[in-house]
Amino acid sequence: MSEQTEMRSEYPSTAPASGTWAGWVHFGAIVMVVVGVFGVLEGLAATLSPTYFVSTAGGAVFVLSWATWGWVHLILGALVALVGVSMLGEAPAWARSAAIVLVALSAIVHLIAIPVAPVWSIVVIGLDVLVLYALVTTWGMPLGTRR
Repeated sequence: MSEQTEMRSEYPSTAPASGTWAGWVHFGAIVMVVVGVFGVLEGLAATLSPTYFVSTAGGAVFVLSWATWGWVHLILGALVALVGVSMLGEAPAWARSAAIVLVALSAIVHLIAIPVAPVWSIVVIGLDVLVLYALVTTWGMPLGTRR
């Protein structure tokens, strides 16, 4: 008992209850799985239809090869979903570290994809920021105190 009291005394008294933090981590994990699955679907759509047309405000049409980005979305989406599934359980430190790196990469990839799919990219970037918040704010907490 005294060991748990010592661990909890390290954190400020204004921090939310540990159940709230566990909820944030599980929320982040579920969002990672959803975003990862959508990334896989987005990657499949891009690789199956590799030519993509983008029109500008001036009426010019650009033909882009979206196949390479399709593979990036497909692989990154699969990794994000797999790490998200591993976060649903005990959320080990390796999974949290991998999740932070993969979600940051996902945000960067979708930032680059804004010209092609602006609304979807902005939605995914917002979800990635929420997941990063959920993971980073609980980073220093021992796993046992988040239950």
